[in-house]
Amino acid sequence: MNTVAVKWQKKWEEAKIYESNPDPNRPKFYTTVAFPYPNSPWHIGHGRTYVTADVVARFKRMQGYNVLFPMGFHYTGTPIMAMADGIAKGDKDLIDTFKDIYEISPDVIPKMSDPLFMANYFKEDIKSAMKEIGLSIDWRREFTTIDPEFSSFIIWQFHKLQSKGYVVKDTHPVGWCPVHQLPVGMHDTKGDVEPEIGEFVLIYFNSDKGIFPAATLRPETVFGAIGIWVNPNENYVVANIFGNRMIISERAAFKLSFQIDKDIEIIEKVKGSKLVGMKVKNPITGKEIEVYGGSFVDVDLGTGVVMSVPAHAPFDYYYMKKNNKDVEVIPVIFVEGLGNTLGKDVVEKNNPKSDADLKKLTEYVYRTEYNKGVMISDLEKLVKEDYKEELRKLSGLPVPKAREAITEFMISNNIGRKIFEIMNKPVYCRCGTEIVVKLLKDQWFLDYSRSDWKELARKLLGNMRIIPDEVRKDFEFTIGWLEKRACARTRGLGTPLPWDKKWIIESLSDSTIYMAYYTIAHKIKKYRITLSHLTPEFCDYVMLGLGNVEEVSKRTGITADVLKELREEFLYWYPLDIRHSGKDLIPNHLTFFIFNHAAIFPENLWPKAIAVNGLVLYEGKKMSKSLRNIIPLRKGLKMFGIDIMRIALSSTADMGSDVNFSETLVKTIGETVRKIFDLFNNLDNYKDETHGFPEKWLLSISYKMVENVTKYMENIELRNAINEILFMFTSNLDEYFNMVSAENRNANGRILREVLITWLKLITPFAPHLAEEIWHEILHRQEFIVNEKWPEVEKAKIDELALLEYEYMNRIIEDIRSILNVYKGEPKKVSLYCVRDKEIKELLKDAIKSNGQSKTFMDLHRPKNKDEARLFQRIFNESLELDDDMKKLALNFDIDETSVLGQLSRYMEKKLGIKVEINEYNLKIKELYKKDALPLRPAIIVE
Repeated sequence: MNTVAVKWQKKWEEAKIYESNPDPNRPKFYTTVAFPYPNSPWHIGHGRTYVTADVVARFKRMQGYNVLFPMGFHYTGTPIMAMADGIAKGDKDLIDTFKDIYEISPDVIPKMSDPLFMANYFKEDIKSAMKEIGLSIDWRREFTTIDPEFSSFIIWQFHKLQSKGYVVKDTHPVGWCPVHQLPVGMHDTKGDVEPEIGEFVLIYFNSDKGIFPAATLRPETVFGAIGIWVNPNENYVVANIFGNRMIISERAAFKLSFQIDKDIEIIEKVKGSKLVGMKVKNPITGKEIEVYGGSFVDVDLGTGVVMSVPAHAPFDYYYMKKNNKDVEVIPVIFVEGLGNTLGKDVVEKNNPKSDADLKKLTEYVYRTEYNKGVMISDLEKLVKEDYKEELRKLSGLPVPKAREAITEFMISNNIGRKIFEIMNKPVYCRCGTEIVVKLLKDQWFLDYSRSDWKELARKLLGNMRIIPDEVRKDFEFTIGWLEKRACARTRGLGTPLPWDKKWIIESLSDSTIYMAYYTIAHKIKKYRITLSHLTPEFCDYVMLGLGNVEEVSKRTGITADVLKELREEFLYWYPLDIRHSGKDLIPNHLTFFIFNHAAIFPENLWPKAIAVNGLVLYEGKKMSKSLRNIIPLRKGLKMFGIDIMRIALSSTADMGSDVNFSETLVKTIGETVRKIFDLFNNLDNYKDETHGFPEKWLLSISYKMVENVTKYMENIELRNAINEILFMFTSNLDEYFNMVSAENRNANGRILREVLITWLKLITPFAPHLAEEIWHEILHRQEFIVNEKWPEVEKAKIDELALLEYEYMNRIIEDIRSILNVYKGEPKKVSLYCVRDKEIKELLKDAIKSNGQSKTFMDLHRPKNKDEARLFQRIFNESLELDDDMKKLALNFDIDETSVLGQLSRYMEKKLGIKVEINEYNLKIKELYKKDALPLRPAIIVE
């Protein structure tokens, strides 16, 4: 099959069918996918987002849209540098991965110590993978982010952002690599993990040896602190920090040095066990409390010193009890209906067996008390005399407000301060070093914290379509929490910051509006427009329509006609219609995409939609080098077939869910496709011309499929679409062949051909190579099927009655099977007795129209006696059991059930393997068999 794919890819390329140019007579559809980092070959997981976008692009093209699907390559930042460094240093794991998993020649690998060699090598490899999997890309528009022409576009972008005050120089916490001495973002880390920075409050507990700064996310619970914890098994230091003598973990001292921007003076090293039993003073209550030892204390988090508040912390209460301590439980927070010692109560109620159990209880307590808790009304009784007056106002406050107030109080009274921590630790730089938080001075930031910019971003998001819609809340959440974001590095590939050229604009900052550049990239090449021509006035005019074209022509040296042509091309394609990406990029790339478009472009040029998808698992597991379960995409295409891989990657899970790629899945898809392919090959063998119920049903169900699949494709519900196209369609074909077989005849070749051609067009976006091969080699068509019109729903060919009669028959078959399953003896025959009484049918219609309201029905039909009352009740109960299809059949069609089932009885016999007779129900039958019958519910007698 791959040779077939190569054949059609070559023909498409020769015909230039994916080279998209403006056409004012056609509606346009502009789609992009995140351009890839060429720092390793693609594995099968990379294919999902790109094939999903391609399926949608091909669908829209068949709908008559002029589709643009371009591609570039992201060289910016440290990912490529880090990999090249790894090669240069002889990183065995990396070299083994390249050699054993990605099968890169040992002769090539040493050359990859040069970042540009590596980037160019993998760019070509990824581009080959994109072509091999059949992406319908306009390759004329290709660029890399270190091309000088693209750099001019990024310089223009940053001047625009700076002019609006969105680029600032400031001191701000960032993720930091201690080895490379650089800020670290998602694309700089192993596993592409975004370092999440959170704020801890340090509370100063004084002792004779120095201050124990307990790190907490819940400073409002300090009123109930009856001790502090250290880890007895770990190393601590006494050090001069923040102008005080402090006792913290050795690891914390290293990390905090990056937040005070100097080495910390270590006075003494001490084992945690030596600190246990010391006395410290609670700065808020004035009480003398004890230092306890707890192995659960994480010395890598915060300062390695934590408060013990048993009333509100499950870990504290559990371990105090476990260590046979007398637990003083001091309530601080009250939750309506749950009391004021929730931390203690959940431990006693749930009897946790492990730290994992305690962690779940802790999350519940923290969340509940934060969202529903208030500070106790007599809080001042816990406060030492000096602070009573000022802290009295905290009584009765909701927890969030109390947290803010006590934090401000402690900082202003020099009994506490804030520090920063990586909340999703451990996060590792690509060099293997664990990331820390650094307070970075004189660093350039994009100020995503600005309320005016956030409002613009929210407005843009509100106008966008998000697929699937349930992730909209993730975008809203990200817009809310985003703060200043370091936008430049001193190391890596990319564009120099125009006003401070020792800095390089980093990878998550030059990849936000590059979709605009695709619209003119090919024309910049065509007209040999170089860096010297690409002044800020160029982009101002082309992208924003600013300036007089003649003046811009003089300033840039580009003719007015060319400038107008570029402006028209940009306006034809923009705004972007949809952006495809992985859901892991919502907290950065995709939200930055929203912010930057909102900042630079007018509303009429804001992007219209974002589609995000989940990851690809292999046999139920995340792909990783350690599991040795990574399959390079190009290898996978050879192993499993191109169109089969396209279907498996893009369409076997809902957009927001992960695809579980497995060989069983691939085999199932392959067998199903092969079955239909063989049917195409044998079409000429079907010469029957009968147009009976099976043909009416097959045509109707097939055009109903067109209706359903079109709706699914519009909503990018590709799993539902492929389920209809592949699996339900083959099931329907089997059903049709069984129907005609029951009539002792062959299939109608003309109807079969019509249905299969319709199917072939539906499968084309998913399996374009297979479709093209069948279209040309079996059906002998001349034009490309990828350019064919998407099938329209032919309402006239959907026989609603035939579909409903089929569903009715199936319902009866299921009822018969239920009886046969419990039947004692050897059944010889099934007799069905159908109701013909028009009055009873009218009663059922009225019962259905009563919408489940018994009184409404009975008000219309008052029974004259008990027998009639029982009949009415049975009819009403029957109306409640009918599904929507059967209600439609009863209300809209006055069918003769005896005739309908009589027509289908041979097929029923084939399915059931037993003789079926159809008769009319009457009083004689009722008396003979003591069986009732109702409309659409015949009496069933097994003999």
